[in-house]
Amino acid sequence: MKLLKIFTVALLASSTFTYGQSAAGRIDATDRDLPSPAKEAVQASSGGASDVSASDTGAQRPLLLKKSGFSAQFGYDSKISYKQNPLGAPGILDQQADAVWENRFHGRAKLGVYDMDSSVFTPFIGGSWAMTDFTYKNDNDVVKDLSTLNFNTTTAYLLFLMQHESGWAFRGGVMYANDRSTEDDTEEYSEFYPSIGVTKAYALNDNALGVLDASFGSHYGTITDVDGSVATHTSDELDHIDLTVGYSIIYSMDNFTIRPSYSISYRKYDNGFNFDRKDTLHSVGLHIDYPISESFDLMLFTDYAKRTSSGSHEMLYEFEKFDIGSGLGLTARF
Repeated sequence: MKLLKIFTVALLASSTFTYGQSAAGRIDATDRDLPSPAKEAVQASSGGASDVSASDTGAQRPLLLKKSGFSAQFGYDSKISYKQNPLGAPGILDQQADAVWENRFHGRAKLGVYDMDSSVFTPFIGGSWAMTDFTYKNDNDVVKDLSTLNFNTTTAYLLFLMQHESGWAFRGGVMYANDRSTEDDTEEYSEFYPSIGVTKAYALNDNALGVLDASFGSHYGTITDVDGSVATHTSDELDHIDLTVGYSIIYSMDNFTIRPSYSISYRKYDNGFNFDRKDTLHSVGLHIDYPISESFDLMLFTDYAKRTSSGSHEMLYEFEKFDIGSGLGLTARF
């Protein structure tokens, strides 16, 4: 009996280690969210509290786009960062410390602005295509070369935004996302994510804004790289609901925009291997932006995340991640 217990613990530990250093572990540790145009617009502005202003309708329009009709924005950003535990594997924080290069093309179109007395209603469509490249190599690890896990991510979304004259901005929409392996050119994961959310930005003083954001959604996904040796594994085992609340402060100092942030997310799973799983994810970040020109920004950032889990296989999912890096972003608006 004692020997069986020791074997079970060893098997679970081995599974934990292998899962954390796999595409499945990386996919499970990836955050996927429907964008918040109101939050992004406030973060992108560099003029401080004065940028949260009222329009001629009485409703706040913190969107950095035309006030009526069709408008669009397209952008590209490139980031290089040092990441500790980039795959979100369970265990010590500094495992597989790696330099990761991320490149992303993104676009969004605003399909008109519709005044509704005390509110403004705006539909959006958008999407992005991103490339993530790892550089870690260690012949003693299960995955000796993390570049074999390089992947591309495609997203597309439809979103509706309603901004009230009180300053509250409500959103709802659906996003499609998929990950493809660069090494094998095969789809590893895809999902649909319907979500609702709310954002409130307000002035703290002449140079600082407070931004409160909350969202609720449900992930319906298909993971194709499932361990078929265990009958309890299913392609929908990463399906879950999430509830996230975050707060950030946007401080303007000369041409710099400094943004500390914190968020907490609760996630509940019900399918297959994760039938009784519940996660809590804490994230803390500090981002600094400097505009080189009107459409060209320099970014510095650091983030820390910790996930705790409960359920039959909680050891598989608890992790800490840390990263620090810099990047350049280019955005064109029409």
